[in-house]
Amino acid sequence: MIDPKIFKEYDIRGEYPWEIDEEAAYSIARAFVKFKKVKKIVTARDARKESRFVAEAFIRGLAESGCRVFDLGVDGTPALFFTVGLGDFDGGAMVTASHNPDGYTGFKLCGQDGVPIGKATGLEEIKKLRNQEIKKLKKPAKGRVLKETKKTINFLPDYYKFVTSFIDEKKIKPMKLVLDASGGSAVKLIDYIFMRLPGQVIKMNFKKGDRYPDHDLNPMMEKNRRSIQKEVKKQKARLGVIFDGDGDRCLFIDEKGNFVEPYYVNCLLSRIILKKKRGMKILVDARLPIGISEEIKNAGDRPVVGLSGYTNIIKLMREKRILFGCENSGHYFFNFGAMAGGKNFVYGDAIIPPLLILQYLSESGQKMSEAVDGFKKKYFISGELNFKGKNFEKIKEKIKIKFAGRRMEEFDGLSVFGDDWFFNIRASKTEPLVRLNIEAKNKEDLAMMKKELLRVIK
Repeated sequence: MIDPKIFKEYDIRGEYPWEIDEEAAYSIARAFVKFKKVKKIVTARDARKESRFVAEAFIRGLAESGCRVFDLGVDGTPALFFTVGLGDFDGGAMVTASHNPDGYTGFKLCGQDGVPIGKATGLEEIKKLRNQEIKKLKKPAKGRVLKETKKTINFLPDYYKFVTSFIDEKKIKPMKLVLDASGGSAVKLIDYIFMRLPGQVIKMNFKKGDRYPDHDLNPMMEKNRRSIQKEVKKQKARLGVIFDGDGDRCLFIDEKGNFVEPYYVNCLLSRIILKKKRGMKILVDARLPIGISEEIKNAGDRPVVGLSGYTNIIKLMREKRILFGCENSGHYFFNFGAMAGGKNFVYGDAIIPPLLILQYLSESGQKMSEAVDGFKKKYFISGELNFKGKNFEKIKEKIKIKFAGRRMEEFDGLSVFGDDWFFNIRASKTEPLVRLNIEAKNKEDLAMMKKELLRVIK
């Protein structure tokens, strides 16, 4: 069974078994091999039972198309993409529904360049090829994969070497951390790195395959952060980090138990990275570019404003050979070769940012709240405001009339630039929502703009 709606902007995602089942997985795998002409591929899956059900059929489709499969088993999305970049592989496939609720599964696909296959980079072709493959299918897609069709691979030593190349391990002082893996698939990855660092780690939701007793897989939802916020305060920890379901993004909790907006984390990371490596370009999210760009320029370097979205960011970072890219949703992107002049391969990684911040806190002696306090006093943001059931095009036209005479850009949705404020409004590429982000140089302008825009939208 397959529903055409599962082919999203950046990946394939749907509810099991109503929208994606074993037959769908098998035929998508065969279409992927035909589209990318892959002969050697890396696979992994998240911890959901739904992903376990379809992963076997997907791998079987790869193998029966003549592809050699190197399987990581249950692992995080960073592990999958890193391994593709590390080795001589034609592509990768992560069986995951990312942060979607229980009951979903899906696929993140990429070629040997690591660029995720999205709607603009091949998913439409895969959908057409999949329809051709399903017509040829004369036997059920269910069935075990023969052991000889797939092999395991151990990437962890190389991964550890890469992520720690961004820091000086000897400068990280022992401190108490709270890490929440959200019961997701990056447990092995998180455990392997952080248990090798000095200090005490309090682990939450690290058990693979549990039913997420504390919360579900999306840390951007406030209710899913409550347990780690309480634990950080209870343990008197220096820092809390919560990862999403497939481990490709993370959010930070300061020592007071307060959530730190990714916007301020991005300002801090830009400052840290540019102190280590001058003259490097940094990609910033078009939804909130003003403050972060200002910080990068103040450091004497160059910001590059890019479209949000996994596929868009990785594509642009490769084209311009950018070292670091940040999105205001807790996604962080790094280039294999931008620092060392090696392979131009970009992927999303949620392990490197906490390592960079741990070294910064160790060297500066600051607490996390102190490290971002200067940014919070300088730049004021609304946080992402989401609206259901709204027509983006109608809202856009009303805003154009209301703010006529102001500088506007239709680069990623609609961005409007004021003297001391900025806002971006756009239709979500993954959900039926209109998303609004506002930033300003003072609280008064932020409140005023929020009030005016809510009046237009509602």
